Amino acid sequence: MKKSKLLFWQRYLHRPLGVGAVAPSGPSLARAMVETLAPHDEDVIVEIGPGTGPFTRALLESGVEPAQLILIEFDPEFVRHLRQRFPGVTVLHGDASQLPRLLKEHGYDKVPKILSGLPLRSMPKAVRAGITRAMATSLTTQGSLVQFSYFVAPPLAEAEVKACGLTGRRAKAVMANIPPAFVWHYRKNAA
Repeated sequence: MKKSKLLFWQRYLHRPLGVGAVAPSGPSLARAMVETLAPHDEDVIVEIGPGTGPFTRALLESGVEPAQLILIEFDPEFVRHLRQRFPGVTVLHGDASQLPRLLKEHGYDKVPKILSGLPLRSMPKAVRAGITRAMATSLTTQGSLVQFSYFVAPPLAEAEVKACGLTGRRAKAVMANIPPAFVWHYRKNAA
C-alpha cells in the first residue's frame, strides 16, 4: 500500500493533469464504483485509467476473477506497477481513445462493463469526447459504464453522451472520499 501511494505521488509530480487527482481514490469510492458497476460472474470488465489500482483491488475483492479483468493504462510506470501487483490480470499500455482497437487486438469486440478512473473533467474537450466515443463503441447493448467525478456536473458531456447512444445518471455521492466524489452510471441504449 505504501509503495502504491509513493508511486502515485511521484507520477502526480511528474504529470499532475495526467493523474488528475490530489490523492489516490479511497476505499469508499472504490466500493461505490464496484457496487454501481454490479459485475456478474462471467462479465469481462475493462478498467480504464487504473493508476495504482484501488478500483482494481476492489473489483478483485468483489469476486471478479483476474482473467476477466483488462486494465488500460497510459502511464508506463503505473503499467509496471499494476503488472507486478495484480498477477493474472491483463494490463495493457495504451490510450483510452484507442479502446476499440486495443480490445480487438486481444480478441474482444465489445464488453458488457467498463469502469473508468480517468480524470475526464481535467482533459481538453476534444480528448474527453474521443474517449467517450471509444468507451461507448466498446460497450455491448445495455452495457454499463461507471465513471466518477469530483464535480457535481456529469463527467461526460451531455451532447456526446446522447450522440453515443448512452443514458446516464448520478448513482452515488461519496463524501468520505478525499476530495468528495460523485459516481455516474451510463448505459448503452439499443441501436
